[in-house]
Amino acid sequence: MNLGKRHENLILFFCTLILSVLGAVMVFSATSVSAGANAKLGNDTAYFFKRQVLFLVMGASLAVLLTRVDYDFYRRRIWYILAATFCLLLLVFVPRIGHTANGAARWINFRLFTFQPSELAKFVLIAFAAYAIDRKGEKPREGLKVFLPVLSVTGIFIAVILKEPDFGMAVVIGASCLAILFIAGFPWKILAGLLGAGLAGVALLIAAKPYRMARLQAFLDPFSQAQAAGYQVVQSLIAFSNGGFLGTVIGAGRQKLFYLPEIHTDYIFSVIGEELGFAGVVAVGACFLTMVCVGYRIARRARDPFGRYLAIGLSSVIGIQALMNMMVGLKMLPPKGMVLPFLSYGGSSLVLHLAVMGVLINISMKGAEAFVADSDHRGRWNRRSRFSGDSAC
Repeated sequence: MNLGKRHENLILFFCTLILSVLGAVMVFSATSVSAGANAKLGNDTAYFFKRQVLFLVMGASLAVLLTRVDYDFYRRRIWYILAATFCLLLLVFVPRIGHTANGAARWINFRLFTFQPSELAKFVLIAFAAYAIDRKGEKPREGLKVFLPVLSVTGIFIAVILKEPDFGMAVVIGASCLAILFIAGFPWKILAGLLGAGLAGVALLIAAKPYRMARLQAFLDPFSQAQAAGYQVVQSLIAFSNGGFLGTVIGAGRQKLFYLPEIHTDYIFSVIGEELGFAGVVAVGACFLTMVCVGYRIARRARDPFGRYLAIGLSSVIGIQALMNMMVGLKMLPPKGMVLPFLSYGGSSLVLHLAVMGVLINISMKGAEAFVADSDHRGRWNRRSRFSGDSAC
């Protein structure tokens, strides 16, 4: 895949546009009936759709702005950004400032809208990991010098996020940080040991909370608890079953009729599976895969190690979260309460993921400028990296 800068940016733009517009349409399809029957929402069938479009416009505007901001801005101010993000995470626990829903304190209440700091935290931690690699070097013998600071800071953030609790986001952040360190070429034995410790920690966290154990048991045999803990899993599978190959067409799905909870957020992929069928599921998956591959291609052409690993991390976190959400919908992972990037309803998620696209495009643009300035610069990966050469995804 020999892509130039313009082709890379166009592909990112169109994939983002397709997913974001499809997300707004599917949010309307999923919520029109329930919103129309809700007096608190003014019986407005387009209530969630109009807000999603507003978030889309805000996110697109921010993305355009960030394409013009040199990504080195984040490297030079990473400690300030990290500290501000951590303060935002703590604010969710402050009475009258934090907003609680479904027993979780994950949001800050700004009256007109709520903001989820953990969505920002996952991207800030990726930027910090890229900063640490850039500053300490990429050689395996220097791995611990980078690994320990990244591990310590990530661990503190994850501890706060688990307190909210937001188990799914904690898993996404941990997996993404491990992925960027692995790709950077750090000793696999150390990473494998940490992965094992992480899996043991996940098992303990699941065992410590009865509702998590119930979710796990329902995941293993959902039909035995079809009206209890396994309800969401069963209804999601029914949605995909109803969809067949081409789906029931947009608007004709039945699982949105008060059967499947959180259908416009956690289970928007199930709506896609029912109304667009197997073809729609494959198309959505292909868009995400393309975005990740193009993001990795941009990383290969970045002008410096910080840009390289920032692009790797941002692309990876989007791919990991999308994959996990889709696997939950298809009963390949236990339910985790996690949104699907660009597609699920929610301002924090949509605005920040669109902003990330702006950052990736800026990395691509600056890499191309560096290439023009120095004809010997090919945007190659460091020899210590686990990926080398000029081949694309």
